[in-house]
Amino acid sequence: MSEARDAVASAPRAEINPADIKSGQVASRIAAAANRGSSVVRADIPLGPDSGPCICLVGAQAAEMALGAQRDAFSSDLGWRPILGAGFGRAVLNVDEPIHSQQRRLIAPAFTTEFIERYVGSIVSYVDAALQPWLDGAVVDAYKEMRRLAFLAVGATLGGLPEARIDLAYRQLCVILDGYDFETESRDDFLARAATAREALLSILREVVRERRRRPAAEPRSVLDVLLARAAAGEPELGDEAIAGYLAILLIAGHDTGATMYGRALYCLALMPEIADALARELTAAGWSASRPLSVVDLDRLPLLERFMLEVGRLYPPLINLPRVMARDLDFAGYRLAAGTRVAIAIAASHRLAAVHPHAERFDLARYDDPNTDRRTRPFLMLTFAGGGRMCMGMRFAQIEFKAIMARVVSAMRLLPCAAGEIAHAGFWSARPGAPLRIEVASR
Repeated sequence: MSEARDAVASAPRAEINPADIKSGQVASRIAAAANRGSSVVRADIPLGPDSGPCICLVGAQAAEMALGAQRDAFSSDLGWRPILGAGFGRAVLNVDEPIHSQQRRLIAPAFTTEFIERYVGSIVSYVDAALQPWLDGAVVDAYKEMRRLAFLAVGATLGGLPEARIDLAYRQLCVILDGYDFETESRDDFLARAATAREALLSILREVVRERRRRPAAEPRSVLDVLLARAAAGEPELGDEAIAGYLAILLIAGHDTGATMYGRALYCLALMPEIADALARELTAAGWSASRPLSVVDLDRLPLLERFMLEVGRLYPPLINLPRVMARDLDFAGYRLAAGTRVAIAIAASHRLAAVHPHAERFDLARYDDPNTDRRTRPFLMLTFAGGGRMCMGMRFAQIEFKAIMARVVSAMRLLPCAAGEIAHAGFWSARPGAPLRIEVASR
């Protein structure tokens, strides 16, 4: 018999209420409990279909266990089910081992560096088209604008969707992912709306799959093409429905995380114009001009831009907590995580551990000036894109898009916030701005 204490009954608590979720205090509450000395924290979810006890695992050692060596003990399928529902299909994000590793290998050819570099021209053109209407004096919601851009970019490149289908697919997905306000709408009413939108989205994706089967690409240029090629080669279980499920999960994961980071980054530039000015100077010194923008390779060599991306991802990760359910009993840090226990891999709280990031609530690029920066950004300490066997496959795609957006904005525009002060990074699982991230655009 294990002598470990049951985590649900014995772990130190972080008290969280609905107001904390709306005001963006979830990560700080969990981190405060962990900073008192425990990497296992109980934080009851106060509302929603998975309300009740939840064990939060905080820090690099916990993340390495849950995303690496012991990941088979943590069910992603059961973790995501209350959040995504069961109607999208099961693909990479919401499947368990060994299926996850098998599916990952199946679509890996579409995520190689060589493959993603083919998208660079398209990514940049979509960024330029999205920013072109931002005229002097325009007021935009940075999150809303970046969400549409992120969906278009991932849908048209990795997804392989024809542009004529993208806007309709985007509108359906927004209905589902935007959720509902429990104070003004019942969950049953929302679920009915979401089910209609989900079926409309899947219908679009099935038709895209059928059209591409009839007119296959000369060479694979997207996840869709890779899957169809594997199906043609005899890969079992890759019918239209299954491939549509892969595309649905790709569109959800691929655009939602990017939109959160890009929109928040622009708002940070509006709040902290000194950082925007420093980034503009770095670009100019590297040879950027309106007629000769730098290549992605050149942008990768700019240390301040890299640090800005790291700090946005640290303080405002797209996922506040990564959902899991224990598939079997496991002992960790003196506690028993019993099968069936809801678990959160506490990404945002791990980024706020005082032992790793002093003054962790402060947005501070100087924290990466230390020659020991690698100690702060090594795998499982920086979890913006998860890690280990569950590392985000689209990480490089998101980094390219982030740098392309930021470089074009700071080189041509000044951003001003339309409201005073911070806007909450709200949510318990996926992050959302607590209010519109409205910024005013001025010419630089």
